[in-house]
Order: sequence, then C-alpha cells, then structure tokens
Amino acid sequence: MDEVGRIYGDVGLGRFQLSLNRPVERGDYLAVEDELHGPVLCQLDDLRRKSDLDLERAEALVHGADTPIHENLIGIVQIIGYRESGGLVKVPTIPFRPGAKVYQAEEGLIAEVLGLKKHANSGAYVGLLRGHSLRVELDINTLFQRHMSVLSKTGGGKSYLLGVIVEELLRHHVTCVIIDPHGEYGSLRFASDKNGHSERFHVDAQGFASRVLEFSPDPTLNASAKPLTFSLRHLDPRDLLVFMGLTNIKNFLGPLRKLLEEVQAGSPDYTVKDLIRAAERGEGGILDTLHERLEYVDQTRLLAPQGTSLAELVQEGKASIVNLRGVAPDIQELVVARIASTLFESRKKGKIPPLFLVIEEAHNFAPQQGTASCSRVLKTIASEGRKFGLGLCVVTQRAARIDKSVLSQCNTQLILQVTNPLDLKAIAQSIEGLTPGMTEMIQGLPVGTALVTGGGYHTPLFCEVRPRSTRHGGESVRVVPN
Repeated sequence: MDEVGRIYGDVGLGRFQLSLNRPVERGDYLAVEDELHGPVLCQLDDLRRKSDLDLERAEALVHGADTPIHENLIGIVQIIGYRESGGLVKVPTIPFRPGAKVYQAEEGLIAEVLGLKKHANSGAYVGLLRGHSLRVELDINTLFQRHMSVLSKTGGGKSYLLGVIVEELLRHHVTCVIIDPHGEYGSLRFASDKNGHSERFHVDAQGFASRVLEFSPDPTLNASAKPLTFSLRHLDPRDLLVFMGLTNIKNFLGPLRKLLEEVQAGSPDYTVKDLIRAAERGEGGILDTLHERLEYVDQTRLLAPQGTSLAELVQEGKASIVNLRGVAPDIQELVVARIASTLFESRKKGKIPPLFLVIEEAHNFAPQQGTASCSRVLKTIASEGRKFGLGLCVVTQRAARIDKSVLSQCNTQLILQVTNPLDLKAIAQSIEGLTPGMTEMIQGLPVGTALVTGGGYHTPLFCEVRPRSTRHGGESVRVVPN
C-alpha cells in the first residue's frame, strides 16, 4: 500500500487528523494498520491547507516582496472500520497512535468492508464506486422492505438514475407501477443508441418493449398509452367521495349512499350522469354540492361502467407506466389516490404479486405543506406497505417539500447534486451517517454521480451511475441547435 501521510494531534475513536505528504481527493478511501485488527478502512472527509502566512506578509507579497511560505496539507479522516470474522463491521475501540502511517486503501479492503459484491439473485447494478472499478449493487429485497427515495435538483439526473433502477427491476422480473407525470418512462421500451462510453461499465443496449405497459387518462395526448379509467360500480361510496374532492365524509356519505341505491335500483349499469340527474332532483345544500362535484367527476372522464381492470394494470414481472402528461394536477391527484389505494388493499389480500410503486414528482402528491387527496394513502404505504410486499420509491427535486413522514421511511436514498439549503437540511436530517464533508460534497456532485445510502450498505458511498441500457426519455429540449 502507498503511504499518503501520518496521523497527528488528538486522535478520536471516530475521526482523526492527517498530515498529507502527497495529494489525495476528498472522499478517497484510506487505510490504517491497527495492532489488533489489521487494516482499518477510513475515508477522507475534508481537506485544508495550513500555512504560516499572516496578513502583514500577504500584503508584502502583493507588493512583490519575496516571502517564503511554509504550508501543510491537512486532512480530516472518518473511520469506517474493519469487518470481523462474524461479518459485522466494527470500529476499533482504542484510538490509533499519533504518527501512525496512513495508506491509500486497496480495492480488496474497500470491497470487503463496504460489502461490495455481486448479488447474483437480488442485486440491482447502478454503477461503479467513484474512482474504482467496484460494482455498486442495491439489494432489491432491501428496497422493498425499507423503501427508497431519489433526490436531486432540477437537471441533476434523477429521471436518468430512476431509469437505471427500473431497468434492473425489469431484469429481475420485479413488478412495478410508475406514476409518470411528464411521460418520460415510455422510452424504457427502446434500446439506447448512446452506449459509446459503456465499456468501463460493461452495459449493453437493451429495450424492454415486451415488458413495459403504458396507461393514461388522456390517450388522445399520449398516443402510445391505453386508456386508464376506473369502474364506477366497483367504487365504494367513500372512494367516490375522494374522486369528488369531498373530505367531510360525515356530512356527505349518507346522502351519497342514498343516491347510489336509487340509481342502482333503476339500472345496474348506471353512469355518473345517472347520479347527476338523481342529485338534481333532490333539494338542499348537501345535494347541491353532490350535484356540482358529480358534474366535475363526469368532466374528468375517469369513471366508466367498465374501468381498467386490476389484472390489466398489474402484470407480474412487468412495469406499468401511468402516463399523466397533460393531465390537470387535481385529476393527477385523484388518479394517484385511487391507484395507490387499490394497490395497497390488493396487496394486503394477496390479489396481486409483490410490487414496487414509483412516484415521480412526489412533492406534489405527498406535500409537506398543504393537502393532496393522495397524501394519506401514500403516508400509509410508507409506514405499512413493507409488511405486505408493497415497496415505495419517491422521486423529487425538492426534498424540503415532501412530507417528512414519507421521506423518513425511505431508508435507501440515492442523492444527486442538491444545492438548495432547505433541501440539504431535509436530507441531512433524514440520513444516518452523513458527515459534514459529504453534505458539502452533495452540492458539487457532477452529473452522473450519486451518494448512495442504505440499499444493503452500512455506510454512505459515492457511485458513478452506469449508462442506461434503454433510451432516456427525460432529456431537456434544445431551443437552439449546437
């Protein structure tokens, strides 16, 4: 191993200071030979230069004086630990000695302590450890059991990274439902034509046309999608109130049930228009409100005598994309509320296979402030879904605006560049083991590099995201050609 410097000053059990004798980069992995446990893996968390240059001598330099400067390159190092014979990662209980040599860590030690290995049956390959050739694979079972979030500022690459994740889920025949507000993920059908730089990552172009389904409430705008509607006859009165945007169930549930009984007696194949006519014949403020909201529901065209069946929407081993491009925000909320509720109840009863529910632009559907008709069910899935094999992935560019109870349940987090102070604060509060140096590094991450926490790893690590096998559907529109 190549020596990079020596430990100096007061040495703690978790961190120490390092006087460097050669350049290293923030985030590099280092090693210290421990007397009891052998090589211990560490990580450079911060760097600074310490010099004897004061203000008076700096001013002399400005005026051309020849002033010698004595300086040292100082590192702040975080101790990760060693892997004991039982498989656990532990930190030495006795501090390292001042003056001890610090080395550049070898890949074998890095892989052993971080747990970087191929999960033949349950590993989702997302890229390589930054600066190394070691594969970073997320454990798919952990994603289901602990939920996942993908966080980034706008343009940071979150939809590209999510595409990588979905590719891996499809390769492992995992059932997915993707809420796609911008129509970005239909491109998973097509093989990428931009794999010229993939030799290092060993990724081949591949499309998943046979295993990607697409639905939309507005198939006229989204021509590649099948119509998405919901069966009026299979809606519980409480669910119908959600579609109507009425949250005061106590006042409206009884009158709505009477309306339903009235139209059902006349025709088992009743429509929303039948309910509207029945409400119109009634009198009173409650029926007036029901009439108004039923007209709104009729305009959405979401309810039909024969809606999209659960068997159509959820097919084992396939990804179903709910394309909401061009759909009004209030209708998007209704769609997400209904789909999420149906998936949760169906998984509890074992009617559908275990699946992964992906929510893009999640801050719109589970906001920290304000309300959305789908917030409650998403919070329920975040807290209880893992018990029933319903994994949740939330994707957002505003970590501070998503409901904290949802974000805190996501124990696997993939974080690309984030610069907003409020978002950084929300991320730091939701992740265990995130050092101050890592928080700073998040602000300057290049596109294509992500901080990975959880996913089967006990410590955060930086990953260079692999190229997509499929075509990326979220590229920015060019106004002026190059």
